[in-house]
Amino acid sequence: MSASRRELFFLAIGSAVLFGLRLGARDLWNPNEPIYGEAVREMVERGTWLVPYVNGVTFAEKPILFYWLALLASKLLGGVSELSLRLPSFFAGIATVLGTYVLARPYAGRARAIASAVFCATLFGVFWNARFVQMDILVTAGTLWVVIAVTRVVDHGGARLPGWILAGAIAGFGFAAKGPVAWICPGLALVAYLVGTRRLSEIVRWEVLVGAATCLVVASPWYLALLKQGRADVVVEALFRQNVERFVNPWDHEAPFWYYLQYFWVDMAPWAFLVPLAVGLERKSDGERRLALLSWLWIATIVVFFSLSKSKRSPYILPIAPAVALLAGEVAHAFVTGRLGPRRRGWFLGIAAALCGGFVVGGTAIFVGALWRLHDPAAIPVAILGLTALVAGAFVVFDLLRPRTRVSVPFSLAVATVVVYLAAGGVTLPALDAYKSARPFCEQTGRLVRPGDDVVSYAFWKWRAEYRYYLGRPITNLAGPEALREAWNGSRRIVLFVEAEQLANARQVVGDAAPTIEGRVGRGSIYVFTNR
Repeated sequence: MSASRRELFFLAIGSAVLFGLRLGARDLWNPNEPIYGEAVREMVERGTWLVPYVNGVTFAEKPILFYWLALLASKLLGGVSELSLRLPSFFAGIATVLGTYVLARPYAGRARAIASAVFCATLFGVFWNARFVQMDILVTAGTLWVVIAVTRVVDHGGARLPGWILAGAIAGFGFAAKGPVAWICPGLALVAYLVGTRRLSEIVRWEVLVGAATCLVVASPWYLALLKQGRADVVVEALFRQNVERFVNPWDHEAPFWYYLQYFWVDMAPWAFLVPLAVGLERKSDGERRLALLSWLWIATIVVFFSLSKSKRSPYILPIAPAVALLAGEVAHAFVTGRLGPRRRGWFLGIAAALCGGFVVGGTAIFVGALWRLHDPAAIPVAILGLTALVAGAFVVFDLLRPRTRVSVPFSLAVATVVVYLAAGGVTLPALDAYKSARPFCEQTGRLVRPGDDVVSYAFWKWRAEYRYYLGRPITNLAGPEALREAWNGSRRIVLFVEAEQLANARQVVGDAAPTIEGRVGRGSIYVFTNR
């Protein structure tokens, strides 16, 4: 086995452990996991692979690729589950880590490639989204591998036709995962890079047209099938309303222009704090200079593009994660090899001290807070996370206090981060189901429901799916007081879900009836009433 294959093998195994430890142990959490999970479950029930449904209504907010991957995983695993639903994200996370190594190595060598891949795996946004039912990690992996395919052609002498065909195929799959942004993200980074290196003529070659045709061939089958079935409404929703209209005139997730300048430091933690040290860093080779320029333009163009939209969510800029890891890995490698000047070295050590101080202080606060709430079911798992962060931070502090071995500080920080993530994924997050998951509440409600009962909800958001997913049966949503009054006073027994914000309105119909069941799911309270 060659050195590159051996390194990729160990990176794959390490990423699989980091992203896969107890992957299916945590329930589906709002805001999006239950919606996508219910869409897959209803596709299985209906026996359809073409159109997703949630609560019996066409759900066309995202293209089809995730659903197909989740359906395939569910078929292989014997049914829809938390594990099968997260496997597409899991494999996309691994592909992102491996792709970071593959991109970096020909530019900057194996040490940089390994460091960047490890940093990519331990970025908070990558770790979290690789364990979450979400499409953004698919776009991240697709963006990265399109960049790899094109840079192999323009920077490393790869054959043009196979390279552009590969880039087109990957971009096509990305489009099938999340629509136009899967073209926009790599397109912005690569066009800016070619302009910056004065080689824009590279994209006006006939091989690029073949790649574009390949992209269309891969991306179009679902849309063509929809049009053939007369479902132009799904095409319009998935392509235009959820992309163009949301970008220009959003109806939710509105945020100020500087939103991503704030969340950059959160989702790209802990390594985002090293990125400023890469500004003006001395680089020995043309490959290193080109990789740095590509990384900076990659980050800048995507952040600026999504900042122009009024609708913003932090996962939208997840495709910059590999570029962040490349720059942070460069800084760490320069520190280890003694290439940082005194000032940058001092800043590096200061950032490392602040990060490990965050582990120590944050871990202590979490541990002590959990001990004060031992009556809570999640107290011990949360305390374990706090103690793990405390010990991990102390490990890095010990390393910082040994001047002769400070070169190992980046390694210590990476190990500490991995250990904290493993404690969170393996122990703490599943225990938080007691607060975040609808499963316990639905299991309690399920014992209340009798054969022949009508299960209804009052004034729910139409995509509210966690109760339906975990109750395992349809829930009819009553949109207004007249519909509620008719059901409440009807001849059939109803089991009624009411969330806290609609309780006062529901009281106008149900009067002083006491809720049969009440509880909390996430941040909100939920009540169940019966009319007899």
